[in-house]
Amino acid sequence: MTKALMLLAAARALLGTPYQLGGRDWEKGVDCQGLVFLAAETVKACSWKSYSVYPTRTLKWRELGEPVNGASPAATAALDASLLREGDHVMLLHAAENPAEPALTELGGVKQWVWHVGLYAGDGMWINADPFTGKVSEQPLKPYLEGHGYSGVYVTRMKAGPAPRRCR
Repeated sequence: MTKALMLLAAARALLGTPYQLGGRDWEKGVDCQGLVFLAAETVKACSWKSYSVYPTRTLKWRELGEPVNGASPAATAALDASLLREGDHVMLLHAAENPAEPALTELGGVKQWVWHVGLYAGDGMWINADPFTGKVSEQPLKPYLEGHGYSGVYVTRMKAGPAPRRCR
């Protein structure tokens, strides 16, 4: 089994886990980054604390892979899901500024910040710790983007699995 499929299997093991802002616990709850970090912890023997909570640093340090051509970034309306692979790290973009860090990218000349993350599950679906349903869910990606007003996505792909800058 590839590292990407192992990552996805670990995320699926969390399906139904309650959403909890800042959560990093298999039983008590997880938030969107917690889901990705706990799945990564399962694949690479490094604690979830090994990964940056700042998407700009995660991208700079390539902790969760390299940008995917044509999907880094891609506007919601232009997203071609055929470019995505199971286990890809999907960051949802919005123009609302996050004062904690700089913009990750631009879409149409407008700065974009990451406001939600998850993993691509294949067939147009993704897994995320969803604050709207209150649990970890597997849902159609494009309707999720459209229904919640996201500008687009920025997708990264891990070739050899997660690669934290420092393993703790």
